[in-house]
Amino acid sequence: MKLIIKPLEEYRIGLRQSSGIVIENLDVISAFPSPTTILGIIGRLNNAQPSEADGIEDLKEAYKSLTSRELNPYNYKSDNPLIWGPVIYKANDPSPHYPLLFSKLILDVKNYVNIKEGAVEELHFQTRQMNQINRSNRTTIHSFYQKFFSSEYTLEYCVNVSVNGRIVPIGGENRYAEVEIRDSQCDYGKGDYAILLQPLLFETDKDYFTRINTVKGFECVEEIYGILVEKGNRIDFKVKTVYYALGYGKVRRPMLQALPPGTVIKVKEECRDAKALGILSELGFGAIYRYENLS
Repeated sequence: MKLIIKPLEEYRIGLRQSSGIVIENLDVISAFPSPTTILGIIGRLNNAQPSEADGIEDLKEAYKSLTSRELNPYNYKSDNPLIWGPVIYKANDPSPHYPLLFSKLILDVKNYVNIKEGAVEELHFQTRQMNQINRSNRTTIHSFYQKFFSSEYTLEYCVNVSVNGRIVPIGGENRYAEVEIRDSQCDYGKGDYAILLQPLLFETDKDYFTRINTVKGFECVEEIYGILVEKGNRIDFKVKTVYYALGYGKVRRPMLQALPPGTVIKVKEECRDAKALGILSELGFGAIYRYENLS
């Protein structure tokens, strides 16, 4: 089943908590809702009551209520994740695109993995001046800036749960999106190579690039090639990691290391049916789009 998100206005999904004035160039947002955000949307659509549990226990409760199964955060792969995606469509362009980091698009997989120019595009966003108001006298305390992504992009996810579509909040600042449900199959791709659609969460105390087999979350990863970045006057692959926060429940959830969306990897043969890898893969983190070796 496909869950189609069509933002009705510019939207904002913050990746960094800020207290006080937001400096414009430090404002970090994502154009691509994470599995925890999609889980919250599913809960709203099904009129579920938010859990009062701390940490990731609320995610476990929500997962069990939807699937009747226990969520094991450390299952290193999932052949049938609750949430898979996103695949992105731009305006009236029928071609599927895929996320790169948190604000870029992979326009063409073949050109991307073969390091061709024009394979990547920045998503459009606006920067707006906002005012923090003193509630007692309604005067402005200070002004700050926040970024909002354009509503021209449609986000497509596969979900393994029954749900009905309607208008729901998306991100912060009271933004809304239309959710449409389609009874159709997703294209997961095929092949031994893959592009990450969601952060692949991992934990390690070791030097994980010299001993990849010791990393919790990398059990299905044979090789890591990285993401396409500019290096001076040329483009090439570079391995990057980020710290990724799992958002808020009753309290702030943990922050884990992750390979970001757009990372190219080779998947081990024993994981040939997996559609998501790493920590919380059953929920949908580490979702992958597979492809054949196109070089």
